[in-house]
Amino acid sequence: MYNIGICDDGKVFCGFMESMILNYIKENGILADIKVWFSGEGLCKSLKMGDRPDILFLDIELLQKNGIEIGAFIRDEMEDTDTHIVYISSKQGYAMELFKMQPLEFLVKPISPAQLKEVLERSMKRKKYAKSCFEYQRGSQVFRVSVKEILYFMSMDKKILMIKKDGQEQFYGKLKNVMEQLPAGFLMIHQSYIIHQEYVSEYSYESIKMINGDVLSVSKPYRKEVRAKIKQYLKRKMYNDY
Repeated sequence: MYNIGICDDGKVFCGFMESMILNYIKENGILADIKVWFSGEGLCKSLKMGDRPDILFLDIELLQKNGIEIGAFIRDEMEDTDTHIVYISSKQGYAMELFKMQPLEFLVKPISPAQLKEVLERSMKRKKYAKSCFEYQRGSQVFRVSVKEILYFMSMDKKILMIKKDGQEQFYGKLKNVMEQLPAGFLMIHQSYIIHQEYVSEYSYESIKMINGDVLSVSKPYRKEVRAKIKQYLKRKMYNDY
């Protein structure tokens, strides 16, 4: 079930959005639930009670709590980085205020069915990626780890060290075989390292710094390609196209 939320104080606009979404999910055979809120206060109350939209179409110019405040509530107070926020407005020019909320998209009213389709498809693609897992074997047991939890892999002799957000795991294997199992977003930067580009905090020609502070060397044969791919990845991320 894909959960879709709409929060706008304009009832006519909410009805219009709901109708477009219903048409899209019906045409594409998608199982989805749609919830509508007409105020930021009502939305916050529902979120506190456990509602978690996969994607939230959020008006910036709400009457009391505005969309930027709601975004901060979702990201900071609720500590929710998984909900895809799509800001909607009748005006341009909110880029800097919205950057910290990591929105999926910013749409200016009126919104067309084509724009809605593109955003929904991108959101569902990302959700599918976030749910994908990496499998590895230790002894006779097979383990699965969500790819969104993995920062990087390091090869040590015949062992692979997998560095995660909450610790690390070790198993026997070859880095080349690990790379073949991974989805887009992972990048080999050295014969000993595969990184998850999502968690790069700094990069230079010779090294990569991950969000946990680890600094990894980029070997000479990979440098040109790695630099180009990371720049391209971050550019896509900035414009919400990956």
